[in-house]
This record gives sequence, structure tokens and C-alpha cells, in this order.
Amino acid sequence: MPAEQPKLDLSTFLLSSIHDMKNSLGMMASYLEDALAQAPAEASGETSNTPARQKTAQALYEAQRVNNHLIQLLALYKIDQSFYPFDPREQSLADLAREALARALPLAESKGIQLDCDCPENLFGWFDYELVFGVIVQALHNALHYTRSKVFLKASASETGVVIQIEDDGPGFPEFLLEQGNAAQRGISFETGSTGLGLYFANVVASLHQAGGRAGHIVLENGHNPGSQPDSQLGGGCFSLHLP
Repeated sequence: MPAEQPKLDLSTFLLSSIHDMKNSLGMMASYLEDALAQAPAEASGETSNTPARQKTAQALYEAQRVNNHLIQLLALYKIDQSFYPFDPREQSLADLAREALARALPLAESKGIQLDCDCPENLFGWFDYELVFGVIVQALHNALHYTRSKVFLKASASETGVVIQIEDDGPGFPEFLLEQGNAAQRGISFETGSTGLGLYFANVVASLHQAGGRAGHIVLENGHNPGSQPDSQLGGGCFSLHLP
């Protein structure tokens, strides 16, 4: 009789594989950032956006996008299995904004996109730093991909908590996305290739934050639609994370 094969723990295997892929993509993104930083010096001080530089910038965006998705998958699995170390604390929104912008800066510079920020130094919120940081970085990378020339990060106090907004001057979110509302109800789009993972993750993170009978939520709007975003700075897409 042949020896009985050990039963494969598929979830453990998948988690280990995702973790390894995440680390490899993180290293790849770091190498691409270094390549972009050295490109101007290699071109005798010229900072023109050459085809090679454009392709490197696009490769950096894709590496960061997939790496972010792998991190989100790991977090969602842990949340679903109730062993994610959810740790909301009083946090500085200014510190969060600075760290998120620093993460997005290499890609912004490589694409010639201006990053602006409006966040008071004395603004604080009660949230899990790593989860919210992941949502904001993902939103920044998405804005950098679709914007024309500018991305604006704003954090402010609201009547029920704090709001973090990422705006751009691109064409805005597609109408079908705005009409679907809650990203948790979205399916996979074979036409666009979108799985909705980023917005689903943002929704889950927002809903984990609860206080005073209220839960966090996200809002997608287009600033160029009359009345949809009266305080829009750039007129393109606007992603808002509302935390109680």
C-alpha cells in the first residue's frame, strides 16, 4: 500500500505564496524607484519624460498596484478569520498625510504630477493607522494613474469625525462606478478588468471604524458634476474616507 499523502493546507500555502510575492514586488518597486531617481543624472541633467522613463514609471505603478492588492488580500483574510490585530488609537492626520505622500512621491515625480496637501497639524482622529494608511496610499496611486497634472490630499474635521479626501484633475470616476454605490456590492468587470478589490478593501476598513453608533464609510464623486462636490479643488475624481 502506498503511503498516504499528507493533506494540503491550501489556505496556509496560499497565504505563504501571497506573502512571498508581496515581498518580491516590494523589492521590484524599490529598484524601479531607484532607476527613476537616477534617470535624470544619466541624461546629463535633462529631466525630459523620455519613452524609457515613461515605461519605467508605468512599471512602477503596476508593481505598486499589485503589491498593494496583495497586502489588502492578506489583511482581508485576517479580518475575515477574526485574527487581524485591529488597533484604533488617536493618530495625527498630518503624520499620516506626510507618510502617504512620501510613498506616492517617486511615482508622482516620474510622471511630472504635482502633489498638494492641506492638513492641519493639530488634527487628530481615532483609527487603525496601518489600515487607513493602506487605503490612502491606494487612493493616491489610483489618482496618480488617472490625473492629468495634479493630485490634492486634504484632511479635515467633520461634524461626526474626520474626512480624508484625495482629488485629481482627471476625467473622474466612470458613471457605472458612481451608480453602483457601495463597492461591497460590485462584481468583476471583464470589460475593464477591474475586480473592485481596492474599493472593497476601503469599504471594509471604513466600516471597521465605529463610534457613537456610527460607522465609517467611503464616498466617490466627480467634481465636474454640478452640485456633487461643491468644495472640489481640481474638478476630477474625488475619493473621500469618512471616519467617526
